[in-house]
Amino acid sequence: MRKKRISRRNFLNISATIACTTAIQATPVRLFANDLNNRGKELPVLKGYEPCVKSIWVKNKEKKRPFENLKRLIESTTDFTWLSKGDKVLIKLALNSGNKFPATSDPFVLDCLVNVLKEKGAGEISACDQSGVEHVQFSVTEKRGSSRKLCDASGLLKVITENNITPVFFEEKGLDAFFESNPEGMHSWKKPILIPSAVKETDHIIYLPRVSSHIMADITSGFKIGVGFLRDDSRYELHRNGKYFYEMYEEINNIPEIIDKLRLIITSGRKVLSTFGPDNGYLSEPDYGLIMASEDLLANELLSYAWLQWNRQFNTSYFSKMTTGQITKLRSVINKVFVWKTWDGNEKEGTSSIPMFIPGDIFDHPSIYNFMKRNGGKPQSIVWKSLNKNPDTSVTNYIKRQING
Repeated sequence: MRKKRISRRNFLNISATIACTTAIQATPVRLFANDLNNRGKELPVLKGYEPCVKSIWVKNKEKKRPFENLKRLIESTTDFTWLSKGDKVLIKLALNSGNKFPATSDPFVLDCLVNVLKEKGAGEISACDQSGVEHVQFSVTEKRGSSRKLCDASGLLKVITENNITPVFFEEKGLDAFFESNPEGMHSWKKPILIPSAVKETDHIIYLPRVSSHIMADITSGFKIGVGFLRDDSRYELHRNGKYFYEMYEEINNIPEIIDKLRLIITSGRKVLSTFGPDNGYLSEPDYGLIMASEDLLANELLSYAWLQWNRQFNTSYFSKMTTGQITKLRSVINKVFVWKTWDGNEKEGTSSIPMFIPGDIFDHPSIYNFMKRNGGKPQSIVWKSLNKNPDTSVTNYIKRQING
């Protein structure tokens, strides 16, 4: 299929225009969200399923980076019994654009993780991704943009080079360096998913998300980082099938070649894009930022979402919440414009609407709900262990209420 060029600036202008012309609809939109809200509580509780997520608080104004604290966090989260000497490890970055953290993965976390992996005996370590189709597109007829250049602009390539690990940018391998697969069990994908052969060629996968708002998904963290594995035609299927958008991106992580090798998720919330996203938005930089680690995707996603909600509610300007924040309520229209501007072909096939969802109870987010439903129910509890304290107990109390609903 032929693709159209779209710049992030043009897309933002389109989105802003849509938001302004429909602002009058922003207040009553909650009335139409009942079908996606208040569902999490209806799921059965899985007795004995109590996934753990650990974290450290990082004082943002301190110039000295807490390397030892982060190392301790990583080592306390996993015992590394899965890692044999010389094993290959693939680190999946969040590199949607060339913008710096928190629009992309945290270079500080990448640097620390690589040093820990080398200390534990890892062999070849690679850091990989393919940026969003707004910036990088490749097909039989067109190649545009470079994930490598965006990685350099973000500051991540410098860390990769200094640590002498291998950068892998999927579009550089060509169209044939992908294979077809499907998520395990029931799923929402109508066609096989095309993912890079790099996941077959590694022994272990580690996710390195950030915490950010997302104009279509509401949050981008551990679940949505899997979109970077998709070849462009599978990304088209994700966006075109808007009705199942939340489910489809969550299910990417359940592809056997990925989930069977996923060992660890380390998410940086030292700073947060609390509105709009994934590349731009209100930059929330609380006194104490949060870095979390888990071996469980759901536990990571719930703590990430709770932290995003806190930053939105307590550390975002009122103006930003009432302008940029309102655009996310129009995610379905924005997605249709995005597909139309990015790809030809949707005129014949059509782009279905993304169901309306208004943030509230984090267990009601459609991707989180889909994960729990696929796995037979919700956790008995989320075990959150912080290795140090945030002086403001109101912050930790808020998060505890959120993650254990």
